Amino acid sequence: MASRIFRPQPLGRLRLAELDDISTIHGLVNESMSKNFRISTPSDIGYLIENCVLSICQLDVNEVIVGFLAARDYPVVPALHPGAWEDFIWTKYKAIELNARNTLFIHMLCWNPVYAREIVDNMLKSIFMNDPYVQHIAMMKSVISYPLLVPGQSRSEGSFRRVQALERGVSGDMLPALCVADRTEVCPRLRIRRAVEEDNDDIVPIIEHHSVRLRQLYGDFYVSELISRHPESERVLLVCEHKEVAVGVMCLNTQINFEALEDNFELSPFAGLRHLDRQPYYKRSKDIDSTFSLLASNTVFEMGPESVSSFEPSTFSKDTKVRVTWQFTEDEFNKLKAEGMAWDQDRYGTFTQLDVLNLLEEDEEELEFDIVNIDTDLLRLPRLLSHDELMKKDEGLMDDIAKVLDSRKHRDSLSDIIHIKDKKEKKLPSILSSTSQTKTPEPTRYSGSPNAFLLELFAMHQDYDDRYGFDMLEAAYELFPGRDYCIMCLPSSHTCFPLLEHFTLVTPYSYKMRFVNDTLYVAHVNAIRGEIRVRQAEEYDIPNLNNVLEHTPRKQDLLDLFDSSLVSNILTSYVLLSQNQPVGFVILGPLEEGTLIRTQYNLNPDPRRFGTDANILAGVMSPIMEVHGRWFLRDLLRQSRYTTLFWVCRLFARGESNPIRNLMSLAGHMMPVRPRRFVPNISRNRELELLFKEITTPFALWSLERPLTSLPRIYVNNSIVVVGASRTGLAFLEALLSGPTAEYLTFTNITLISEHGLPTVSECLRAADTCVPRDGRYTDRYIKTVPFYFYLDVMSAVMVKIDRKRKCVHLKGGGLKFYDELVLTCGLQFQHPEYLKESLEVVKEVEKGKPCDRILMDNPNYQPDRVPPSPDMPDNVMLINSLYQANVYLRKLLKMVSEAKETSLALSSTNPIIVYGDCVEAYTCIAAVIELGLAAGSIIFVEPFPPGDATALRINCFNNETVDERVQASLDKLGVQVYRKCEFSGWRLTGSRVETIRFMAPLHAIHLSCFALFYCGRRDIDIHSFKAINESGLVYDGGLVVGRSFETNDPHVWGAGPCTRYSRRLHAAPHLHKYYSSEDVGEALARMFLRKLDPFLSNSPDLDSSVSEHMLRHGSSISGAKSSHASFASSRISINMSKNRWQPVSKFDSPIYQYATLPGPLYYMRLRKPGREVPMAVQLLLPHQGHTLITDKRGNYFRLQLNVLHCVESITCLSKKPFCSDIFAQLYGKHEAFFNKLLTRFKMNMIDDLYDYFTKPFMSALYQESFTDLMNELHEQEIATVYDVVKTKFHEFHDDVKLKTKSFESTIPLSCLESSHCKIETEKPIKKKATDIPSECGQNEAPRHEAATFWKAVGGENIVVSRLGRYFVRNSVTNPHYAVPDLDLK
Repeated sequence: MASRIFRPQPLGRLRLAELDDISTIHGLVNESMSKNFRISTPSDIGYLIENCVLSICQLDVNEVIVGFLAARDYPVVPALHPGAWEDFIWTKYKAIELNARNTLFIHMLCWNPVYAREIVDNMLKSIFMNDPYVQHIAMMKSVISYPLLVPGQSRSEGSFRRVQALERGVSGDMLPALCVADRTEVCPRLRIRRAVEEDNDDIVPIIEHHSVRLRQLYGDFYVSELISRHPESERVLLVCEHKEVAVGVMCLNTQINFEALEDNFELSPFAGLRHLDRQPYYKRSKDIDSTFSLLASNTVFEMGPESVSSFEPSTFSKDTKVRVTWQFTEDEFNKLKAEGMAWDQDRYGTFTQLDVLNLLEEDEEELEFDIVNIDTDLLRLPRLLSHDELMKKDEGLMDDIAKVLDSRKHRDSLSDIIHIKDKKEKKLPSILSSTSQTKTPEPTRYSGSPNAFLLELFAMHQDYDDRYGFDMLEAAYELFPGRDYCIMCLPSSHTCFPLLEHFTLVTPYSYKMRFVNDTLYVAHVNAIRGEIRVRQAEEYDIPNLNNVLEHTPRKQDLLDLFDSSLVSNILTSYVLLSQNQPVGFVILGPLEEGTLIRTQYNLNPDPRRFGTDANILAGVMSPIMEVHGRWFLRDLLRQSRYTTLFWVCRLFARGESNPIRNLMSLAGHMMPVRPRRFVPNISRNRELELLFKEITTPFALWSLERPLTSLPRIYVNNSIVVVGASRTGLAFLEALLSGPTAEYLTFTNITLISEHGLPTVSECLRAADTCVPRDGRYTDRYIKTVPFYFYLDVMSAVMVKIDRKRKCVHLKGGGLKFYDELVLTCGLQFQHPEYLKESLEVVKEVEKGKPCDRILMDNPNYQPDRVPPSPDMPDNVMLINSLYQANVYLRKLLKMVSEAKETSLALSSTNPIIVYGDCVEAYTCIAAVIELGLAAGSIIFVEPFPPGDATALRINCFNNETVDERVQASLDKLGVQVYRKCEFSGWRLTGSRVETIRFMAPLHAIHLSCFALFYCGRRDIDIHSFKAINESGLVYDGGLVVGRSFETNDPHVWGAGPCTRYSRRLHAAPHLHKYYSSEDVGEALARMFLRKLDPFLSNSPDLDSSVSEHMLRHGSSISGAKSSHASFASSRISINMSKNRWQPVSKFDSPIYQYATLPGPLYYMRLRKPGREVPMAVQLLLPHQGHTLITDKRGNYFRLQLNVLHCVESITCLSKKPFCSDIFAQLYGKHEAFFNKLLTRFKMNMIDDLYDYFTKPFMSALYQESFTDLMNELHEQEIATVYDVVKTKFHEFHDDVKLKTKSFESTIPLSCLESSHCKIETEKPIKKKATDIPSECGQNEAPRHEAATFWKAVGGENIVVSRLGRYFVRNSVTNPHYAVPDLDLK
């Protein structure tokens, strides 16, 4: 009988290892592997996955793990310090070619024996391809009795060469062996050579695969002609070949217009790309430092003299982060020059610059020319006008913060920088100053021979990895031995490719608008071919570091800190070396209050080991070594005792905590950490008081661990412009910048345009915080803990026009901002009482049946509609839409009261403050005015009646009569005058102030004197945004019309949030964005962008997935619902493919949340399910309303609504005492049994105060964000199957009784059902209730029995208990008062 040949499954892809793979990996470990790598338990594998530099899994075609490799940056020798292994290897094994930068050590290698050498080489090759600087992969075998990892399979380790230790008197076979796998054996480089004429047929198809333009311009033989016909050309073509066939090409050139580069880019860190023969020539003021702005902007301002005077600080406050270019015509420029107008560079040097050399130069025309006979003047590199790259210069990121936040010369207040008026209500000065006299800035000029060559073209065959391009880049420097820099210019919209990982992105100037949205990259020869290392600092390093810190702010303070670290027992300093020359340094110290920081940020509460958390006190690195930033940080961990690096930056702090005293240029290589929601200590455990106390000064936090150092850095340079700092816009930005892809993806060119910048202030009045209700997670404190200012270019401006053809937006005051992708998240704001008054009147008449009087477009008399300008706002009328405005207007109100105190216009009951509106914001305005200390008797509250229909049912803004009655009673008790059912009709002005306001009651008119008016009437899109949208041709139908994937009728313009509505053909009126949590909508939009811009996702084969498949659930961090920070799907949405078929729109699950302080004070919170709000009076009449639980102890009202499945559906709180709304927000969506059988206890009268019940100590863990993550994980991995079975059984039963109950349900009147009961009451004619209807909340004994049986069969209780046990062990720091379950239960 013939034997059957076993053939293993073909190998599939490789991926990073996860903790869920532990059990599978442990099954591959044999005794030899266990002994050699000291792996005995599954927890050892988990430790490797969490702490190794790189841990990968090899899968087969069925996605089954068949191999695992874990590598670290030091060998498995327990007695050897990780920082000393180089001397050990060099001494004992004489392997001097191994060093810290080019060697990794295997700490675990296991595989399925049926694959032999193939799988080992495949995993080794993946490491070599991941890091081109790694030349050797080694492993130590210290167990003599196990020389092979798989006994009998010596061929599996054939790629390793064995190196014997040399020890006198001891045989090499008796000593630990060093096995080294070299790149030349496992992953040989392709052969690199200069191109010859015969390569034309191979190279042209490779280039054509990426672009057909060269063939169209120059024919089929342009490569051959370039090589043979023009030998005098300075172009050089390199090819890499495999099996004597060219598979890659690189075109290099030495003809570079250095003057154009100097005009457009900050080249001082690169010595102007020249061999300097003298010091660079500066003609600019020394205070001009636009090159070190946090994030640059491709902003161009076109202004004439007439617009200079009208440029108001309120529309464009001073912003040191936005660099602006002003463009004038020749006559205008001469006029300005003659008048001597200039800018105050002392205050605005970082903000504005002029390019007088090329001010009037016209754009170059596109010409057709021979590929080599190109005039040198035409070789101008595109100039970057937009780039927000972080930490690119030795001056570092904090240089800008230093000049902005704590300038010794000017001491500008931080509120000016973030577009906020100071406490004294001083107006921000205009950007243009007619009195200041300075010279027009000119670029820095460098003198010397060229020191750079240009990479013009690079392409690889589609069957070969693009990472082989690094081999050609290395060889390119050999062709130009006298030039140290390789430069490359790409459009900002170009997709990132692996070769860019070895280049540094250069910071641009903003002189003129000739070249827009282009990026310049620079690579230094020492970064590509040189030797780099890290060592502890010594005293003799100070002179060299003095040169490194030449341009840094407070240089002497840094040197003093460095000097003190040399003698300190706490601080440790390290020097970063290239070719043995210092290129930077880092000072480390222990992290203070580490447990507190870990508890309140998205981190494990305990470090790996005590004392292993480090805080980077200072970190400076030359930008030429930017590509090795993560490796430098990795080597710091190897040589120090720390396992995690942190950087704490208190952007809004003062004094010693000011960020300029903590200079850091390596934060771009670290991971921003998202803050957790704040939960007070309700456990009554005094030990936890320090952990759960609120941090006094909010700060942004970055962290880094070893696994992050092996991930590549991918930069997305697309110019993304977000208009509006609404909750939707902020959620979109946060998901892009701090989401899961932030580990490897960095967006370098995002601009936020908002009238007042980010909605935060440096010093906020308490009354201002009261004045603005909290509708989501983006509070002032939360925004300060998210590093928006480090990744965004924030412009305090107003968009007035969208130019879709030129892809730019016009700003109020004459500015232009170019974009690749425009995102409109304008939101809705309270508007002027006469907002679009005439247009809205016409709309009402048309709705009543009046014919629409329009002139057709083919009529010669046709004129396009124009949006009327916004009416002027009187001085004493206040529209509060943000915390910034509340802070400004309330300070202004105090000033008005003080100035008018001794006059006839003084605040009094006869000249009162009027608050108008029927919304929660109107009540919070009253509470804020009272909190300012003003008398309640001098306040009049005017509540309008329902517009359009005076007979309509009055629905109060709380949608709860009990709450409304108590708020009105509180107003009466305080003495606030109230006018109801009064509609605003107009006002009478005296100068620029409103003197009298006219209101229309149902039967008469009311005239009220007015000291100040808080108007909370119509809420709509800003009139400037409305005008820009309409006049640009974007479809507007009561809102910006978007599709199911947020797209508009322009493929580069997107819309999201309450200012949008779906296209009518989608029939999705009940599912508009305004009915859902804005955070959810913004995160969903971010997902769309990541699928479009992330190269890993955009290359996914699953291109036709629908949006519903990718956006099933989103959760804002307010509730305990699953957050979108968890993961992103792995496929991209193809909008074009789904446009032609109808698909449902996205739906979101997070609740609608609002917390406010009302007059009294009364503390109000409301949480409800997303979607259209149904009036309470109607809800009470609907069937199947579940249970309503109400307590009202001591006047503290708490209403909790359970749905038919006994899950919390809505919460309403009105309390006389403050409470933590974040706690009650976590109740939403959870089953009542989750809270110790809440419903049963309530029916047994065991709960008389829900406030007290939900703050019992035993519930403290339920509100922690880490516990919410545990429940989500438990549901996804363990209980999902059980849930599916329960749901299936329920649907089977439901389908069975559906026909029986159909006729019965049709006879049930809405008025006979009480919301607090689950049983169905019928009309009198129905004598007998249908017995097949579930008797309690839609649950029947049959499906409940089926679910319980299945739950017991799978051991559900043991699963949950074991998970809880591991959770409490892992989080014992925050939960010391809980008993840990028995972990032996399985």
